[in-house]
Amino acid sequence: MTNITRDEVRDLYDAYYGALDDVDLHAWPEFFTEECVYRVIPRENFEAGYTLCTMQAESRGMLKDRVTGLTRTQMYAPRYYRRFPTAPRFLGEENGVISVRHNLLVVQTLIDKHSDIVLSAVCHDKIVRDGDTLRFVERVVVFDSEMIPNSLVYPA
Repeated sequence: MTNITRDEVRDLYDAYYGALDDVDLHAWPEFFTEECVYRVIPRENFEAGYTLCTMQAESRGMLKDRVTGLTRTQMYAPRYYRRFPTAPRFLGEENGVISVRHNLLVVQTLIDKHSDIVLSAVCHDKIVRDGDTLRFVERVVVFDSEMIPNSLVYPA
């Protein structure tokens, strides 16, 4: 049995979503283990067992590359995202890996427009203790719509 507490997991989520909402993108990869999985995938593909994703990374290095692309090379209109997660639901533990699930709503505001819902999703996360820090070893964000706006540029 692992010694990861609910409070520690809640603190991880608070820090994770706080960093993203504050657009601290360079902090984002540090929430993951070196070898990890990050996916944003349509519900239809997820439920059918398909692996075709909108976003995918299989290591912290790939997440860092995504950040570099977002901060240095891609051009897009200035925007803000706010993420509204529900409370995490603990699904179990196996070999020191905690499985957690929660719903997520992401709202986007372009500086000259009204806010819009960009993403309605359920997150399937696997969390481990990595040294003294909790990290995601896997994060799969399953969005409900078959379509996702091409404006989803930041991580969920």
